[in-house]
Amino acid sequence: MKENLLNVYETDERMYFLRRLLLNSDIDKRLYVFAPNILIEPKHLDEIEDGSYLIYGKCTDEVIAIAANKNIKLCNIMQDERFQAVNSRLTAEGALMLMLEHSLKSIEDCRVLVLGFGRMGAAVVGLLHRLAISTDVATTSSLRPAFAFADYVVPMHDFDFAHYDIVINTVPYPVVCDKDLMSMRSDAVYIDLASKPAINLEYAHYLGIDADIYPALPAKTCPYSAAVAMQEYITEVTK
Repeated sequence: MKENLLNVYETDERMYFLRRLLLNSDIDKRLYVFAPNILIEPKHLDEIEDGSYLIYGKCTDEVIAIAANKNIKLCNIMQDERFQAVNSRLTAEGALMLMLEHSLKSIEDCRVLVLGFGRMGAAVVGLLHRLAISTDVATTSSLRPAFAFADYVVPMHDFDFAHYDIVINTVPYPVVCDKDLMSMRSDAVYIDLASKPAINLEYAHYLGIDADIYPALPAKTCPYSAAVAMQEYITEVTK
């Protein structure tokens, strides 16, 4: 790909690798590529030429209207099923790395609770199941798929975290009240993979819990693989 056609905003290491992968590709379109976790606003379109391809993950409604007027082809990578499947797998592997880094126990000795059983939750539970790690799932969706991988499936309310060494959230909105959070042990690890935490992180820290949110995890734990996944999507949409 010609360098003058490529505009990759290198906001993390994943985007650094992506730029180099695209430069070695056969794509002949003018590209503007943002990390999927960056919100595209009207100001971002000021420097984008008419007729270009804009690769992104989030944008405002105003951006869609402006892009239509400028004949900018919007390509939302987060709406692509294949990319989301790969991204979920990479995120699950990143969560495993966090478990190994933060837990004071061997993960084989840990009991894990995963909140949510959507695409991301299923990827996490599936990975832990293959590693024979004791895992429960809290979900409001159909219970049968979760039972295929989890030891137990519990309701998404009235949580009792006392039995768990690690809690992994994949639900992008608050689901745990402060009263339930008090049942989480101070030696537990809370890993939030969603765009917004399911718990009150400030209160969790007050309770002494190792708790944090980890957005765009693949960009941090496996940036090259994350870049390859983006490259494959871009190659497909620019054919």
